[in-house]
Amino acid sequence: MREKLLPLKKYRELFKISPVCTVDILFFNKDMTKILLFKRNNEPLKGVYFSIGGRLLKNERFLDGAVRQGMREAKIKIVKNKLIWGGVQEELHPNSIFGNISYHAVAIFYAYLVDENKFKPKMDNQHSKYKWFLVKDKKITPYIKTRTVIILKNYEKKL
Repeated sequence: MREKLLPLKKYRELFKISPVCTVDILFFNKDMTKILLFKRNNEPLKGVYFSIGGRLLKNERFLDGAVRQGMREAKIKIVKNKLIWGGVQEELHPNSIFGNISYHAVAIFYAYLVDENKFKPKMDNQHSKYKWFLVKDKKITPYIKTRTVIILKNYEKKL
């Protein structure tokens, strides 16, 4: 599926009147003790380490959105059937890329296991760097902390 970008003016209008549906990916090391997060260049959460992800496109399946976002934001080729279902989370921030227009997302999220020693993502212009964190690190944002807890519970159920 070719990505259909909304003109910035229409995207701004969407932010004013509606939540945005997003698909996010959280990368974990193989034993799920560490999570890889990316330092954001844009609002919301500018300068904060967060998961990668973005808007789900019209008629796009969730898994396809996760694969597309992995490639788009970190040049990572994701194998669909290796994604681990996380869940859905509402995300609210007082600002967005449009300044004082609030950010409201319905975030669908997945986990993906990688070898932390070999995994080298290449970031797009939305992120300045990436870093591994222990999953229990207190510096992880509340949204990511909640997603991590949910993913770890879901993963344990699969075992």
